[in-house]
Amino acid sequence: GFVRFPIPGKRLLLLLLIGTIILPRQVTLVPTYSFFSTLGWKGTWLPLLVPHFFANAYNVFLLRQYFMTLPRELDEAAMLDGAGPIQILLRVIIPQSWPVIVSVALFHLVFAWNDYFDPLLYLMGKPDLMPISIGIQQFNYIYDQQPHLIQATALLTLVVPLVIFLMSQKVFMRGIVITGVDK
Repeated sequence: GFVRFPIPGKRLLLLLLIGTIILPRQVTLVPTYSFFSTLGWKGTWLPLLVPHFFANAYNVFLLRQYFMTLPRELDEAAMLDGAGPIQILLRVIIPQSWPVIVSVALFHLVFAWNDYFDPLLYLMGKPDLMPISIGIQQFNYIYDQQPHLIQATALLTLVVPLVIFLMSQKVFMRGIVITGVDK
């Protein structure tokens, strides 16, 4: 919407959105915790999963910058063929945007995988639901004087993000090939 549609006050909205990047996490901590408690999500994985389905300001900015590089002539050609805005999004823009979409998804995955504070806050008293980031910290506390065990657990926590990153290499390479072609 920030790139393709004429929105009144678009620059001001974008400036406000980008301004939220400098907002410290501690400012929104109490209202967010109160909101999730009111919904009854405390003690479940929902406050850890659901927010990642919505973009943050950094990802909106990243996607906006990528969409600005896509030529508008492709939109116009699709409109001449009778496509509406949703069809243009699904059939023209998204197929060309897989590298940036996968990048945003990887950023979210790695952030959620490494997050320590939110699981500690929302899953307090539920040790069976704690993710690996909390488990590795507890393991480090128990086996403090055995660095080989701590290194082994750290290596195991790298496996899932590394495998997903390696699986997504095909998409990244396709993006490099597309951007490297002379137009």
